[in-house]
Amino acid sequence: MSATIAIAAFQAFSTIQQGRYQQKMYNLQAKQAELQGRQNALNYSNQALQVLERQRRMSATLVAKGAAAGIDPFSGSPLTVDRYNAFKAGEEYNLGIENADMAIAGGLAQSQSLQAAGKQAMKQAYFNAAVSMAQGVYSAGQTQTPGGLGGPGAESGYGLGRVGYGAAYGINPFGEQAGQLAAQW
Repeated sequence: MSATIAIAAFQAFSTIQQGRYQQKMYNLQAKQAELQGRQNALNYSNQALQVLERQRRMSATLVAKGAAAGIDPFSGSPLTVDRYNAFKAGEEYNLGIENADMAIAGGLAQSQSLQAAGKQAMKQAYFNAAVSMAQGVYSAGQTQTPGGLGGPGAESGYGLGRVGYGAAYGINPFGEQAGQLAAQW
């Protein structure tokens, strides 16, 4: 009987440990997702700044070429081209900044989802551990000789009387309900 309980306790402990490892794995993946989102945001911000730098160089080139050709670079066709280039650069810059914001939000959302999965893994591990212990207690009760868990054999030492199986071994897999059931035996 004690071997059955020991096996059930070991299974419960192993299940909880596995849940902890799963939760740690999910938390690590969550941190990686958050960092990846931030890295993507930095890349998009860098691209947006490169657009502005490229536009500044194009503007300087237009001014220099216009002046070299004897044309007023701040009026007419050169100015129109420069304004159009600045407008397009502004659109690209804004798109880069929006992409950076979305990358951060996406990374955080994925991170939160993975953290929730880790919490769920721990809840499932505790539930499975409780089930494992309950099955062990039930199996031990079934393999017990006359009397079961507090029946007629309790007085002869085969049963556990009114103490309740879980309480006899310091195990209470079902919380207060198990204590209440034990008190009723």
